[in-house]
Amino acid sequence: MAKATFLLQSKNDPANIYLSLSVSRGKVFKRKTGFIVSPSDWSDSQKLPKQNDEANKLLSNQLKKLAAFIEDELNKLTSAGGEPSGDWLGEKIDAFNGKKRITEADRLTVYIQKYIDNLPFKEFKSGRRGATRATVQKYEALKGKIESYQSHTKKTYLLRDVNPTFRNDFMKYLREVDILGGNTAGHYIKLLKAVCMDAQYNGMEVSPQLKRVKNYSEKSDKIYLTFEEIEKIEATTFTRQALENARDWLVIGCYIGQRVSDLLTLTSENIVTRAGLQMIELVQVKTGKNVSIPFHPKVKAIIEKYGGNFPYKLSDQRFNEYIKDVCKLAGITQPVKGGKLTGVREKTFRKVDSIYPKYELITSHVCRRSFATNFYGELPTALLISITAHSTEQQFLEYIGKTSNDYAVQIAEYWRKQSLQAAKEPQMTIIKQAQ
Repeated sequence: MAKATFLLQSKNDPANIYLSLSVSRGKVFKRKTGFIVSPSDWSDSQKLPKQNDEANKLLSNQLKKLAAFIEDELNKLTSAGGEPSGDWLGEKIDAFNGKKRITEADRLTVYIQKYIDNLPFKEFKSGRRGATRATVQKYEALKGKIESYQSHTKKTYLLRDVNPTFRNDFMKYLREVDILGGNTAGHYIKLLKAVCMDAQYNGMEVSPQLKRVKNYSEKSDKIYLTFEEIEKIEATTFTRQALENARDWLVIGCYIGQRVSDLLTLTSENIVTRAGLQMIELVQVKTGKNVSIPFHPKVKAIIEKYGGNFPYKLSDQRFNEYIKDVCKLAGITQPVKGGKLTGVREKTFRKVDSIYPKYELITSHVCRRSFATNFYGELPTALLISITAHSTEQQFLEYIGKTSNDYAVQIAEYWRKQSLQAAKEPQMTIIKQAQ
């Protein structure tokens, strides 16, 4: 008959108490019970704590209840045709102690991979299903950072380990060891918290302090092209057709405010006429939102230049390369503060904050930011958001580096213009007819 007994395997003080489950001759399983005792308080003959004080009496009763629980669970298992094992015994001890047994799924990197695997099927508020490749790559990069951090600390982390202390230690590693900029490191914290929140939603054990894991961001200069700089770029003559083509895409981008993934895929099929107005219509790759943008005269001129079509196609990589040359030749060379990817080790690049000639900081993202920044205050913010497709006005203002104070200034400027307009309007004066 199967019997559960207890023993010590160490003379350390305190020592772990083990449960030994003898199922049959030669078939014995042992696991820690989660309880400890001083060896001097242990009775080898009784295989239980000595009854020399109240604490040991309570411990002895708890161990007897554990033995009865294990024997009862074993009867259930064998009655159903199952076979006990060491892992089974460990799980039952954890169940008795109210402790969830750690499985492979609890490991942080394992769940991140599960999250990545599910991204193609994720449904967004916009109704779009499936994350973009760029989003998938961000979470793949996160998994790589966690794996590197585990190698650095020589530890394997669980979902439940992600608490404020972990956040601070991981942040320090990203900044000081991995040499990442503040906003880049903060972005990894944001992604990590999103994964853990998803795990919590799916019933996984996470830290009770997860909500206290704060994101991190630093105020940074927003690089954009002013209307005057765009005009300088338009007026510049280029001897290479590739640069002229990139220049035309850049100007279009600054007047339609779309991400490069949407900008460089535009064709004549995106040009439509609605209510007698020519406009560009597209479905954004990242958000799945439908966007309609009336032709700006400068965009119309470029489209006509290409016979009713957009400039010829080029890759995102080439576009980023060419527009730096375009801006350099156009004289966009004033020193500005910003972050630039710089090789610090073989095949490794980091964003380094410093002062650079402005053209070196120009990337494809300058199109969308230039549109949003230049037209802020010129067009109602709600109309700009309908084109940039930001989720909220606050998100839009943060994107262009504006605050609620800037918004108040915008309102005051609007009222000033209204007052000036009213002052210019002719006033009709009624003159009494002479008697």
